[in-house]
Amino acid sequence: MNILAFDTSTDKFSLSILKNNKIVLNLSKILNKTYSKFLIPLIKESLFKSQLDVKKINHILVSLGPGSFTGIRLGIAAAKGLGIPYKIKISGYNNMNVLAHSINDNINGRKIVVLIKSKKEDFYFQSFNSNRQPLKKVSSFPISNLPKYFFNKNLIFCGNLNIKLIKELRKKKLYLHKNKFYNSELIINLFRKKKIKVTKSLDPIYVYEHYAKKN
Repeated sequence: MNILAFDTSTDKFSLSILKNNKIVLNLSKILNKTYSKFLIPLIKESLFKSQLDVKKINHILVSLGPGSFTGIRLGIAAAKGLGIPYKIKISGYNNMNVLAHSINDNINGRKIVVLIKSKKEDFYFQSFNSNRQPLKKVSSFPISNLPKYFFNKNLIFCGNLNIKLIKELRKKKLYLHKNKFYNSELIINLFRKKKIKVTKSLDPIYVYEHYAKKN
């Protein structure tokens, strides 16, 4: 099995390659607003280093968000550009689901709240039960107005947090899990173990209405 997985939904680009059922390459790089320039060259370079012909890829996994509107759309376009000509399977995944599974330890029945930086002072969030099954749809909030739901002491918070939000959560004496932001190797592992749901529908997960839909 050969799998290419990558995430363009945040400033930090992540890519992993599974070749002959072994992870042969992991890449993490801050790209921010340079995805349009570097995404395809980085994917091609990674395949070259892995000595993997694109025609030999069995499956491409790409993030559907939530996250950067532009990054998500560029990632999906790249996945289609690589996969469609060679009839490679392409599946999308939800970042929140992956992050919920990044907590490996026993959480004693607590619920998990996954947080991902959105724009300016806003964050996306989604809650999961202790079995990592979603309880609510992805929503958003500004740091200045934490949802009342967060004040439940039976919650564990994880995800892509900035210092300001960490201070706010600690001020309320809420439990923060010290997980690192996931990489694409975790996505491949969860996919192979069938622990995360993927979809053939490559529609981006938009929490806010995107400007392209307004015009």
